[in-house]
Amino acid sequence: MANLGLRVAVVGATGAVGAELISVLAERRFPVSELIALATEHSVGEEIEFRDTSYCVELNPERIGAADVAFFCTPPGAALEMMPDLVERQVPCFDLSGALSHVADVPLLAADLEFAPESLRAPVVEVAGGPALAWALALAPLDREVGLRRIQAQSLEAASGAGRRGIESLSAESIALFNQRDLPDTTVFDRTVAFDCIPLIGESEDNGATRREIAIGRDVGRLLGTDVPCAVQCVRVPTFSGDGASLTIETQVPLSLEVAADLLRKAPGVDFAAGVSQVPTTRMTTGREAALVGRLRADPTGGPGVWMWIASDALRLTAVNAVRLAEARREIA
Repeated sequence: MANLGLRVAVVGATGAVGAELISVLAERRFPVSELIALATEHSVGEEIEFRDTSYCVELNPERIGAADVAFFCTPPGAALEMMPDLVERQVPCFDLSGALSHVADVPLLAADLEFAPESLRAPVVEVAGGPALAWALALAPLDREVGLRRIQAQSLEAASGAGRRGIESLSAESIALFNQRDLPDTTVFDRTVAFDCIPLIGESEDNGATRREIAIGRDVGRLLGTDVPCAVQCVRVPTFSGDGASLTIETQVPLSLEVAADLLRKAPGVDFAAGVSQVPTTRMTTGREAALVGRLRADPTGGPGVWMWIASDALRLTAVNAVRLAEARREIA
């Protein structure tokens, strides 16, 4: 397995995450001898170009059993349905759906954060992604230096967070409004999102937080290896790609802006912009493989801690993380 090309299965190959993953596999020259591209019946028959070879999108889930490694880019339910059979067949699974990110026995990993190498040998590896990955990359060096006491975050998430259908829905709504037509029925979001902001993403729990907000806070803690409280407010914004977040971080002991800036400059997976004129926007993140951090400020209430702005291309960041983890597993196999 270490010297030969691999039969690589991408489940959800035609979705936004799957398409980004396949692009990263090609760019990083991951050793693929055969691409097994699976999707729903709506995409069956489509062709995917990969390194000058056309692969037909398939529906047959049994084809995954022939793979040497599988990437799940589907909704969580579909991943949970298909992974047990692959685990039984001893096919390594990298899950980008977040289906098992809440299970302590399943490793949740980020290539740029510390983890035990043997974690990569787990039957299923949860690939850290989305806001949790971007935030953890920026928070990890601060946590190591002074310890984190509390995190409060406003997460501004693009339509691409709902996959290809989210992008298509925002496009159709925007075109309808520009042409003064009736808005199409929304089947992706709870309500129309074009030229608007939706101040919640996902179903709410009894305490008012949504499942997504709870999951992001939990995943940040898992990635940092701490139980620091993380309160999250998610907002769907009418942009096609690129997420932003404003984080208020309370630290165990005071942290100067100079030290915080130095830590962020040196942090792997982070691009830090010091000047106001260099503050990263969400559009600037397109295709970038790092969390872009700017607007580092002291807590105006005088408490120990800092404010910061983080922008990231969640699809790109997640896909690159998945492939890098697969590369690392291949090295120790």
